[in-house]
Amino acid sequence: MMMETTIKKGLFYCMFIVMLLPLAQHCFSFVESAALEGGFKAADDTTFSIEGWREGGYQQQKEKYLNDATGFRADLVRLNNQLDYSLLDKCHTAWTVKGKERYLFQRPYLDAYVGLDYIGYEAILQNSVKLKAIQDTLAHMGKSLILVYAPSKATSYPEYFPDRWGRMKQGTTNYATYRHICDSLGINQVDMDAWFVAMKGKSKEPLFSLQGIHWTNYGAILGGDSLIRYMERLTNIKVQHPVWTQMEHTSKLRAGDDDVARELNLIFPVATETLAYPVIQDVPDSGQKKINAIYIGDSYAHKMVEFGIVYKMNDQCEFWRYFDEMHDINDHKFTYIREYDWTGAIGKADCVVLVYTIFNFNQLGNGFIDQAYNHYYTEKVKSTN
Repeated sequence: MMMETTIKKGLFYCMFIVMLLPLAQHCFSFVESAALEGGFKAADDTTFSIEGWREGGYQQQKEKYLNDATGFRADLVRLNNQLDYSLLDKCHTAWTVKGKERYLFQRPYLDAYVGLDYIGYEAILQNSVKLKAIQDTLAHMGKSLILVYAPSKATSYPEYFPDRWGRMKQGTTNYATYRHICDSLGINQVDMDAWFVAMKGKSKEPLFSLQGIHWTNYGAILGGDSLIRYMERLTNIKVQHPVWTQMEHTSKLRAGDDDVARELNLIFPVATETLAYPVIQDVPDSGQKKINAIYIGDSYAHKMVEFGIVYKMNDQCEFWRYFDEMHDINDHKFTYIREYDWTGAIGKADCVVLVYTIFNFNQLGNGFIDQAYNHYYTEKVKSTN
């Protein structure tokens, strides 16, 4: 009887201490917990006011703050996420899904691959005709327009899709329709998506990681170097290319190569993999002319332009993120397109390059095509309205 009472008291005290630990951590922060990854932002504390109390705003904000500031909250979130991921294949992010053999994917890419986001032949034809008109106008101005199909992890590895998408029959896709129509119209195209599929199993280094959604740092540099060579042929401008034959191999992924896995906020790594990171050797500047270029696109374009080697071979190097933000890579400037003389910038460029992956072909150009067409063909637009 005495032993049973002692055990019960011991369990009670242990439970009491465990229940007090979050409060103690909140008050004294005696253990340093790693912050959560991704877009999580803890709620701010609030100050008491009679007006806030009467309207209920104080209580609501205080509740949010206390919830986010609970001791060990980040560790408890990671524990919950790990249990769901390991036991239920559930990912606590908006888009990420767990594929086979530890491959991570995101839903919009899978939807685009099977054609669930198809916008229709007529919409793509109309957009493509406008794009060809813009290309013709820029050609008369001595400039080149290029449409780049950035590679997609979904296109390269459909065999690792979760069963839900793996069982779907592939329908008509925006990518395939754009590829066909733009080819028939004579639009300058670089299909890196098909190229990366052709290199599958043959590339010296991994082009995609298990834990990321974008091309690897190696893949982005390979793609960027190839794109610059294509631009050289169109512009007749020969530039000096950095040397990147030497590789650093490491299992400590960087440059966003594990971006999706990090956002899952797990305790244990999704996978252990070794990737190659080119060691960039700049060649001495001989004063040789560089290509002035504007890149319009998504995060695949951003990784290739700013975190690869493309910017090193451009003088003017602007990245227009979703035709919303203007990032001047070499001059380290930023503004919004709505506040920027983007038509004037095109006047200084040798090339205008649209770089999108399959996920974003349902909104190719993000308004650039319509606005540029309206700018260069004002009278024609007026006559049709």
